[in-house]
Amino acid sequence: MLYERNLIISNKFFYLLNYFEVVLRNAVVQAIEISFRCNETNSWHENEAFIRSLSRRGRYSPKSMFDSAKEKFPDSPSKMIPELKFVFWQKMLMANYEERIWQGCFNSIFPNATVENRQIFYDWTDQLRELRNRIAHHEPIIFNRNLENDLEVLTKFIYCRCINTYDFIEQSALDLKEYLDF
Repeated sequence: MLYERNLIISNKFFYLLNYFEVVLRNAVVQAIEISFRCNETNSWHENEAFIRSLSRRGRYSPKSMFDSAKEKFPDSPSKMIPELKFVFWQKMLMANYEERIWQGCFNSIFPNATVENRQIFYDWTDQLRELRNRIAHHEPIIFNRNLENDLEVLTKFIYCRCINTYDFIEQSALDLKEYLDF
């Protein structure tokens, strides 16, 4: 019974996490395009200033991930986007990208946010990455997480970015909340 409950909740969350990940990717790409003044002739995936700004350090180096995705899809930024790992998009919300990416465009990327605080969005993304990874690895989530908070963070992030997407996922989120309360 507990296994089945965990599976049902995981499936309901995974559906919503798919929307969250697309919203995250689109937000970061739009921020890069604004901050690095990208256009049709100077796409974000070819913008030298952006590419030079990518960190080469760490276990999950954004520069290495970017180079790998670009090697696979050199002429297709739209195919590069899903090729880049979740952690790449999360890292673009780190403090070292505050000035390069987020300063000056945060409010246009997250127009419904009540505060201009990139760190909150990084923390939310980290929390949801942990949940996503547990679900993807078929690990239990019902025993050691505050799932109500996970759902609240997910819906807040989407709401801050796009009310239309929030409206689209709202019923699924309410169904999950009802199931969590049961």
